[in-house]
Amino acid sequence: MDVASQVHAARTAALYVPAPSLAVLPVRGADRRTWLNGLVTCDVTKLEQGGASYGLAVAQKGRILADLVLVAEGDRVLVVAPASEMDALRAAFDRYLVMEDAEMGDAGELSVGFVHGPMSAAALEAARTGGAVGGLFDVTGLGGAIVLWPKVAEAAVRDKLAAVAAMGDDAGWDALRLERGIPRFGVDFDGTMYPQEASLEKRAVSFDKGCYLGQEVVCMLEMRGHVKRKLVSLVLGAGEVPAKGASVTTAAGDVVGEVTSAALSPTLGAPVALAMIKYAHAKTGEELALGPRAATIAERPA
Repeated sequence: MDVASQVHAARTAALYVPAPSLAVLPVRGADRRTWLNGLVTCDVTKLEQGGASYGLAVAQKGRILADLVLVAEGDRVLVVAPASEMDALRAAFDRYLVMEDAEMGDAGELSVGFVHGPMSAAALEAARTGGAVGGLFDVTGLGGAIVLWPKVAEAAVRDKLAAVAAMGDDAGWDALRLERGIPRFGVDFDGTMYPQEASLEKRAVSFDKGCYLGQEVVCMLEMRGHVKRKLVSLVLGAGEVPAKGASVTTAAGDVVGEVTSAALSPTLGAPVALAMIKYAHAKTGEELALGPRAATIAERPA
C-alpha cells in the first residue's frame, strides 16, 4: 500500500503498523505498579486494566533513558521500550529493586504493533480474538491502540488485523507521525536530552504524581526555567524532502537548528519535518527557512 493510502486509512479507518524495533519487559508482583511508578514519568497507579499509557524513563539528572508504553494486562505491567535500550533500562530499574514485591521477566517474548485511526478499537478487539493483548493508546489524536502477542500467534493475529485495518510500513508511519508531530526515539531525540527538549513534557510527564527518579530536574525545568533547544514541527515550502541534519535558519541566514526527520505529507501536499531549534525561535508560527524555502513552525498536530 502506498504512503498516501496508509495516511488516509489512519485518518478515516484504521492503519496497522508493526514495531519490530520494540521489545517488551513484563513486570509482575504485588508492588509492580508502585515500584514502576517511582521509575517512570507517567502515573502507573492510574493505569486501568487493559489500558496503556505513554511515559519516559529518565536518569537521576533528568535526561531520557528511553520512551515507554506501559500496558496493564492481568497480573503484569508490560513495559514496551526500544529493544536497543532494553538491557540498559533493565539494569537501571534493577538498581532500585530492593525490598519491593516486583519481578522483571524476560524481555522480547511478545511482538508489538500499533493501530492508528478511528476504527482502532475494533482492530484491537479483532486482534484479541487471535490471541493478542493490548489497550487503547492514541498517540496521534486520530484514535489508536497498542497490540502485543506471543510470537507463536503471529499469523493468527496478523490475519485478524488485516480483516479490519490497512497494513502499513515504516514509510507510511513516518509520513503520519510527522504530520501529527510525533517524535521517534533514536531519530528525533535520544539519551542526551531532557523531556522538554523533545517536547514530550505534556504527553509523557505527570506533574501531579508522587516522586520518581529524575523528578526534581524535570520539574525544575518546567517550573523555573527552560531548555536551550526544543523539538518543533515544521511545514515546508514546495520542494524535495530535506535530509536529516539540514540546517534551519532565520530569514537573515543565521543557523538556529537542524532537521531531525522529514517526509512528504500526503495530507498537506508539502514536506513536513521535525527539527531541533534554539528555544528563542521555537514558537508556533515562527517563520524560518531551509535554504531558499520557507519553513513555518506548526502547531502540532498538522
